[in-house]
Amino acid sequence: MRRSSILLQIIIGVSIIIFIFKRFDINNVISILKQTDYLFFILACLAYLFLNLVLAARLNYLLTRIGYRIKFSTVFFSHMGGMMAGDITPGRSGYFITPPLMKKNAGSQITDGMACIFAPQGIEFLLKVSGAAAAIIYISTLPGISNDLLISAGTGATILLIVGVLMLTVSWRNEEVTSRLLSRVPFFKNFTDNLLSFKEKNIGIRENINAILILSMVGWVFAALQWFYLGRAIGIELSFFVFFLLHPLLSILMFVPISPAGFGVMELGTIGVFSLFGISPALAVAFSVLVRISILLVDLTGLKTVLASLGDIKF
Repeated sequence: MRRSSILLQIIIGVSIIIFIFKRFDINNVISILKQTDYLFFILACLAYLFLNLVLAARLNYLLTRIGYRIKFSTVFFSHMGGMMAGDITPGRSGYFITPPLMKKNAGSQITDGMACIFAPQGIEFLLKVSGAAAAIIYISTLPGISNDLLISAGTGATILLIVGVLMLTVSWRNEEVTSRLLSRVPFFKNFTDNLLSFKEKNIGIRENINAILILSMVGWVFAALQWFYLGRAIGIELSFFVFFLLHPLLSILMFVPISPAGFGVMELGTIGVFSLFGISPALAVAFSVLVRISILLVDLTGLKTVLASLGDIKF
């Protein structure tokens, strides 16, 4: 990606955040954050850590199924390195640094590692869309719901649905269709030379779709727990069920590629959705800030892996 594009996306994200703080008074947000219950915040960080342990276990399981025997700790820290990169890249695309990290630290082939995260990520996107659809149905019954909010949420879910379907198409359709799709994408066209190997590995992964679904659902539970505890940390009394529905709906916005990890976009969406539950904009912004902080704190466990691999990673 060109530096100018990255700079533009950073400017967009920062501009949205500045607008939010000017519109809803940053002093109120800071006041709320100062009263954070740290016990609940720690529980939220632990829930997010367990989410990543589940995702790393899914990756490790799939690598095992295609013939690798890699230490779980190596897979976990490579995964966390990818998550950290995803925190600062548009559409969280930085997570795709995970296969090169595993190649550097475990000697696995990049195409094999990509096969083990590509189709599962597509399945996870479809699960998020299902959760987002359930959330849209739920919030449509609330008083004061605006059609603009429903349309925006539905548009985001539709885009993620298309991305998920395309990812599964690339993984499981015939080679000619896949080659045409990949050759049009700047990053993934690097894999067209090893497409046959990529397809062969994905056939084995497709046979484990039940395990992928189960582990992804378990991860969803921990993700909802993270948000539930963060809500409790600043006095938001929504039920776990509500957070279970809202998480896929709002986390979809982190994949909007107009700013790094949907920076600013997710915050605006949170303000709009939380207002339906009588939650003030300042409280919604404070919640979004805690989401970002808790994610970054845990994902920093992958920083050493990334730094140790700089200069050695080749795609």
